[in-house]
Amino acid sequence: MDPREAFLLQEIESASPAKLRFLLLQKAHGLCLVVSDLWKGNRHNDAEQWVIRIQDIVTELLSGVVDPQHELAQVTSDLYVFLSKLVVAVMIERDVEALQNVTEILEIEMETWAMFVRQESVERGAPPAPKFLSSFDSTAAETSLNFEA
Repeated sequence: MDPREAFLLQEIESASPAKLRFLLLQKAHGLCLVVSDLWKGNRHNDAEQWVIRIQDIVTELLSGVVDPQHELAQVTSDLYVFLSKLVVAVMIERDVEALQNVTEILEIEMETWAMFVRQESVERGAPPAPKFLSSFDSTAAETSLNFEA
């Protein structure tokens, strides 16, 4: 196992449920960027496998909403169902606008969960968790994530 794989495995094995959710969102967001780049290169067939993976992640996120009676869980569930429908539009129609919407929604979700993970770290007295800077933030680098120690 190479060092990067070992690090990622350790990160996942030691992550809280909130951090795992953040990591899933981060992966889906990154895959949206990959799909966009592949489309720009007119490699639509190559992009399909990554759109399917995005859908798998959204399905996993939806399955993690466990209390449908809770108001916040219902809102979250509705959001992931909506997101899932957008991903289907991305897949079937190769809809660039739908892909942009998926990317933006994932950014908002990532920002929300990153704040929660940071708060969780503070409460445990652990080192600061990653700070997420969305593409809406003018100080964000070319990528959407910035990890600060």
